[in-house]
Amino acid sequence: MSTVEEQTEAYRASHDRIDTLVRSLNNEQLATVVTCCPLWTVKDLIGHLTGVLEDRRDGNMPTGSFAEWTAAQVARHRDEPIESILETWREASAQSIDAPPSMASLSFDAVTHEFDLYQALGIAGDRSTDSVRIGAERSLGRMSSMLKDGSAPGVRVTTEDGTNLAEGATSPLALETSRYSFMRLTTGRMSRAQAEALGWGSDPAPVLDSLYSDGFFVLQPVDVTEVDGF
Repeated sequence: MSTVEEQTEAYRASHDRIDTLVRSLNNEQLATVVTCCPLWTVKDLIGHLTGVLEDRRDGNMPTGSFAEWTAAQVARHRDEPIESILETWREASAQSIDAPPSMASLSFDAVTHEFDLYQALGIAGDRSTDSVRIGAERSLGRMSSMLKDGSAPGVRVTTEDGTNLAEGATSPLALETSRYSFMRLTTGRMSRAQAEALGWGSDPAPVLDSLYSDGFFVLQPVDVTEVDGF
């Protein structure tokens, strides 16, 4: 299990990679729609990542719809220059705050959106980073929670990190895949067909039905095309 310090470093690493990438983009690229996000552009997504830290600092946590909370973050920064948004994000990330969301949640959000950006822009990302490893670890916990709540089978997940159990309500299925694909599966960054085509040992339908049952993450309506990472 990763430590808070490791999660913090994973977040900072994703932040730095995103910052470097976004500063190199032109206006057309900044207006690219990010496929796996709710019709956000690249610039909107940076507004969300910035807004999460602002709301964490200000104690402005969602009391109702999570979608409305994130939409407000995007709207807050929509008319600002991208350089200003990036500087606000950097200033907020430099502050030491012990408040929700946890660093585990923040690092998971950052690495998920890091690869959302790579996918939208059609570029390759480094899938071997500690950010991805820690994201896959967080994915295992989320999957276990959803499977137990949904009375679904557990999943015995084998990746380059070994074999780990996502506990469920009944005997586990087997899944052999990469840590990166597992993270993208758990966050709904693929279609149902792509999810079913992973290395399952038996029919994954009960697992997939439970994994997205709360609507927080959903599978995409069409296959998600990504440039191979490294």
